[in-house]
Amino acid sequence: MAAVKRLVIVLATACLVLAGCTYAKEEPGLFQSKAAQSPTMEKPLPPTPTNPQLPVAAEGEWTTAEGLHITTRFAVHAVRRLQLATVVDWSVTPLRAPDYAFGDDLPSWADLGLSRSSEGDVNMFLIDSNGDKIYRTLSHQSRRLFNRCLCTPLWLAQQNLRIGETRLLQATFPPLPDGLAFIDVALINLAPFVHIPVTPIGQVPTALQPTDLARPPGAARPSLGERAFRNGQARDRAQSITIDRAVAAPGRTSLEWTIRSITDQSTFILQPALSPIGGLLPDGTDVLNRDVVSGPQIKPAGAPTAKASRVSWLTTAVARRKAYECLCSSLGLWAGSLRKQGGQASVTSNYPALPAGTQKIDVILPGVATIPDIPVVQAEDSAVGLGPPKPYAAETWTYVSNDPPRGWTTAEWPSSLPDPKQLESYRFVIEELTQLPGW
Repeated sequence: MAAVKRLVIVLATACLVLAGCTYAKEEPGLFQSKAAQSPTMEKPLPPTPTNPQLPVAAEGEWTTAEGLHITTRFAVHAVRRLQLATVVDWSVTPLRAPDYAFGDDLPSWADLGLSRSSEGDVNMFLIDSNGDKIYRTLSHQSRRLFNRCLCTPLWLAQQNLRIGETRLLQATFPPLPDGLAFIDVALINLAPFVHIPVTPIGQVPTALQPTDLARPPGAARPSLGERAFRNGQARDRAQSITIDRAVAAPGRTSLEWTIRSITDQSTFILQPALSPIGGLLPDGTDVLNRDVVSGPQIKPAGAPTAKASRVSWLTTAVARRKAYECLCSSLGLWAGSLRKQGGQASVTSNYPALPAGTQKIDVILPGVATIPDIPVVQAEDSAVGLGPPKPYAAETWTYVSNDPPRGWTTAEWPSSLPDPKQLESYRFVIEELTQLPGW
């Protein structure tokens, strides 16, 4: 009898090992295809249209440079005054990308080019052009928490992008002076948005007309001048600079331009950009990041004796020492396509104001050439795009490290506000707009 039992056990074990023995037909296997697992799997719903009542103070289009070439619409919706802080409501809407259709999810490695290399997470500033003040995003005082900002994290937003879908985001800044009714908002790869109203506590702006942020992108701007050049230390590597737009605003001039790689750039990201993209810095001057687009200079056209203007900088600190940060784009992983032939990246450099009445500028590319007679356009007044503010009752959110705020749909406008109880854990930083000493 014992022998029979042993024989049954052996046969059962063999049955499990050999492919010929199975459980019942309805028992699922471990490695079924997705189709077998979910024969009736539903396709995701198309993106919801923009809430037509969502206010838009300013917007701009920009194409990513990590290799996905995502044409993206950034928008600023409100600058809201709080009791002890200031909140900027903004959004990102991917409009199109090669090989992706409306409603498609984008890869998690999509890069909006706004990540900061130091504390604060997001490369966004508030600029008071009248007082030469720069307001940084609030950053957590704990280095253990990576000095993260009090915001919807950019790294999280970038993992959940979808063609045609708008995601509302938020960043918190120090409180603005009571008498400051308007502020400029800088997303560092675009010319700053100018003259955005600061709404009173407990109010939000309204829309003047129905909003559609997922509409097709506008027509491409014509090139205003292009110059090719070769790297002085590696003559086999060639790039070009194209001027896209020069924008005059109170207290500032912005130059939007595009870098293209004509050949492979194998050392890109391993060393700072050389002239004319970058620039030589004064000896003994600490800067936050040397890989910045600080090379081009500008001056009024037809004024041979006029002194050329260099990019503007703002005060900061490196290892508790006084240092400077360029008010311009910094290159990095977001511009990874520049490593290869055909890659390109759109960047912005900001300068002091031009003399009143300047209609054209010359753009000087040191060691390469001067691109003459670039027309200057006036920055759009963001205030004219908003309706009168209205009262609202806001809920609050708290930044939890294992479940940070993920943003909102446009239907959830007005967005919640950060719980003020968190503010005591964050650092408030206001910087000065300046020039590098020794220039």
